Amino acid sequence: MPEKIPWPFSRFYDRYPNRIFTKWFRLIATNIKDSGISGTIVDIGTGPGRLPIEIAKQVGNVHVVGIDLSDDMVKIAKRNAQKAGLTDRVKFKVASAYDTGFESNSVDLVTSTGMLHHLREPIRAFNEIFKILKPGGEAWIYDGRKDVTKTEFKETVQSLGIKEDLPLPLWIIASIWPFMHVGYKTQVYISGKIGRALKESPFTDYRVNKEGAYIKIELKK
Repeated sequence: MPEKIPWPFSRFYDRYPNRIFTKWFRLIATNIKDSGISGTIVDIGTGPGRLPIEIAKQVGNVHVVGIDLSDDMVKIAKRNAQKAGLTDRVKFKVASAYDTGFESNSVDLVTSTGMLHHLREPIRAFNEIFKILKPGGEAWIYDGRKDVTKTEFKETVQSLGIKEDLPLPLWIIASIWPFMHVGYKTQVYISGKIGRALKESPFTDYRVNKEGAYIKIELKK
């Protein structure tokens, strides 16, 4: 699988799948606000930029930058920020999870949603995240769980309030989720490809948590 979503699939992703998760991005932004985090926030694999836009809407005293490998995704993200009237508070640029373009010890929080399973070399991304985070800085990385039960999936959809936003009936989405390119089985994040990369990375303070249909990896420098 490619490590980026190229044109014209980027346009489809912006128009349909990514919009479904706006309420989820809103919840993540609320959690950031409640955590008291301020300063520089970098969203890796930002896609159409909806998470940085939600963060900028909710969280004061932050400078938010979204990065993506896809030129077209960055164009879409900039357009979405302009529509939201937030071009002064959120920026977007083309960059890689392996080379974000940020200086060492310059970032307060790194976020990422649904990007991790696209990476061929997750260890390089973890190394880069560790490098750019300030001492005490955190990373919140979310990815899909392919082995989520149908009950867990339905509960996640209901808790996020996105049932009415789904393009297909909930029972169909719950049935095909394990066959979609949304992430890995839980064990991969614990002891498989991702788990091994975490252990090999400079991070010593991290947690891998199951949160319904997705995994949340929390890292602290």
